[in-house]
Amino acid sequence: MTRRYEVISLDMFQTLVNIEGRREHVWRPILQQNYSEERAKELGSQLLRSYYESAAEIRKQGSFWTSREIYFRGFKRVFQQHRVDFDYAQAVDILFAQHRRSALYEDTERFLQKVCREYQVCIVSDTDNLMLPEFYLDYPVTLFTSEIYQSYKNDSRNMMFHEVITRYGVAPEQIIHIGDGSSDVLGAARAGITACWINRTDACWEHEVKPDYTVASLDECYRLL
Repeated sequence: MTRRYEVISLDMFQTLVNIEGRREHVWRPILQQNYSEERAKELGSQLLRSYYESAAEIRKQGSFWTSREIYFRGFKRVFQQHRVDFDYAQAVDILFAQHRRSALYEDTERFLQKVCREYQVCIVSDTDNLMLPEFYLDYPVTLFTSEIYQSYKNDSRNMMFHEVITRYGVAPEQIIHIGDGSSDVLGAARAGITACWINRTDACWEHEVKPDYTVASLDECYRLL
């Protein structure tokens, strides 16, 4: 019987690992005696919003910045607004280190162990390599990052997903990409790749282009394969 998919493409953060659990470890050394969970959550939300706004602006201009450059700009904005006296570059180093320590979701290893035996698997992430947790090195996966290709998942060139198609030499519809963000779904769909939105937080989809599938966990992906 012919398989529906030959390649499984996976996002990293909030798909395979949960960065949310590292918030305190990011902000406590930055805020020091002024740390509180509420303040860390507020500043963390502003930092993430700044990241997405900057990334969207850079994509629109057809430019490329590394995650380090974007987060440096974000910390500068947040620190100046809230009068936080801390080195921007050092803050980025802390953030990167905590991303590398992100905890795997409960279903991640179970899913990877199964699919890596049966499919070609890759990780496609809009990030710098230095941010990635290294557990993926234990699996036979190919890595595609924005830093490597100087491109984002859903920019005007859509190079990330086209590189996946080229690398494996299969039809786009023989690839399924699973990710939590809009760029995962929109970029994959533009390339003709089946797009699966993993919605672990019961969020609402707010874009005209819809995912082919929506799941709440990696366990639910088995039935799609």
